[in-house]
Amino acid sequence: MTDKTQNKNNSSVDKSLVAMFLKMSPEERLQMNDNTVRTILELRNEYNQQKFHKRRTKLNP
Repeated sequence: MTDKTQNKNNSSVDKSLVAMFLKMSPEERLQMNDNTVRTILELRNEYNQQKFHKRRTKLNP
């Protein structure tokens, strides 16, 4: 049981990532979050545009 618990803990927490965020100020963490959200939205938008153009191309060869 102990081995399973250790494996579970090791795979669910990236200690280096936690340490990086703890070293940042609250403002820096918010900025990082904003940048991440912006990137996700840009990727989502690009993906949807590509999907739209592929559908449009299939309908109007």
